[in-house]
Amino acid sequence: MIIPDKIPFAYSHGFRFRGTGVKSTVPNGTTHNLDYKLTEDRMINAVHLMLQNHVWDDYVKFQMIDIDNILGYGANVVLDEFASDWNVDPATCSQRPEVIQYPAKIAKDLYVRIVYVSTGGTDVEIKANLYLHKVPT
Repeated sequence: MIIPDKIPFAYSHGFRFRGTGVKSTVPNGTTHNLDYKLTEDRMINAVHLMLQNHVWDDYVKFQMIDIDNILGYGANVVLDEFASDWNVDPATCSQRPEVIQYPAKIAKDLYVRIVYVSTGGTDVEIKANLYLHKVPT
């Protein structure tokens, strides 16, 4: 028997944190896509970037994309761009996450895409923690 007010996350309104990490290497002087496919409906409210070898003019974009034409609008359609030309701080590895107070829903089989634009002469190592949440059923 589960007693609702005694279990962990009892006051989470049914949401469950399901954060995940992704990583990649961005070849120097290129634009690189780092994609993560959702295997279930999720809500997202932040992305935390960690970078090595990044420089002053590098930047990122955060997108929701339909690579596989799940919604019928065509393959590789950008459905939303929730941060455009987001500047990175070259003085620190850990970029401060901006946690949004309202989560955005991403449907199963769609992708979170991080577009990284490298302007330097060294490959950039990128890691990202996605603040994903299981949708209440």
